[in-house]
Formats: sequence, C-alpha cells, structure tokens
Amino acid sequence: MEMSQERFTALVVEHQNAMYRTARSILHTNEDAEDAVQEAICKAYTHRNSLRDPAKARTWLLRITANTCYDQYHKRRPTTSLSDLAGELPAPEIDWAEQFSLWEAVQQLPDEQRAVVTLFYYEGLSVREVAHILAISQGAVRTRLTRARARLRQVLEP
Repeated sequence: MEMSQERFTALVVEHQNAMYRTARSILHTNEDAEDAVQEAICKAYTHRNSLRDPAKARTWLLRITANTCYDQYHKRRPTTSLSDLAGELPAPEIDWAEQFSLWEAVQQLPDEQRAVVTLFYYEGLSVREVAHILAISQGAVRTRLTRARARLRQVLEP
C-alpha cells in the first residue's frame, strides 16, 4: 500500500515523543537519542510502503527506532583494555539511599531493563508489543520487568 508523504509526516509527528523516549531509554545522551530518532525517521520513510497495517504504525516506528538505537549503541560502544585498568581503584559503591525521582531511578537501570520499563510503563505498550519491538520473547519482557521493579523498589525505598 502506497503511503503519502503527508500521511507519513502525520504519523511521525503523532509518535515523535514516544520515539524519543524509546531512544533515550536505550542510549545515554539526549544528543545520541536525537540522532537515532532522526536516522530512524529516515529509515522509516525509505520503507514507508512496507507498513501493511496502519493501525500498527506506532509499533512499527518504535521497532525501527529501537533497532537504530541498538545499531548506534554497538557502533559507538567504547572499549577499554583490562590491562589499562590494572592500576585503577575500584569505583565507589553507589549510595542508593540518595533521593531519586522515578525517572532518574529508571535511568539507573541496566539498558535491557530500562528499555522494557520505558516501553511498557511510559509508552503504555503491551508485553507482546514490547517483545516485538525489542525482538525478544514475551517471557524475557516479563522477567526484565520483574527484575526492574525489584531494583526500583530497592532504589526508591528510604
């Protein structure tokens, strides 16, 4: 089915905030998230006619965004030789007793848990949709949500 440029633009405008939140949950800086969203929009535009069901446009855009973020994350991931760290002191323990807002606490989660929490709670997607976007099983989504909730309880309890 042929999608007009106007219809595509309307879909992107409608879902741009969700795309950005998804990108920010995977990547660590606002700039990287903005770059990933721009790249995802370009990819989606190129393949806009592959969207078979317009009702699934949000999931389709978020899947493209997540895949773009993972590609970007793996390309830019810095590597350090363990021999370079031999003389370094271990990092101090994080003081979890500090007060965090919920979003700050979510940002402290490991990448896998942060992405699942953002898509499930902030974007309101179902477990099935999250699994499809992140290309993981529904069981993996549930497991990551359970672990993320437990970690958030630890961080947020005084």
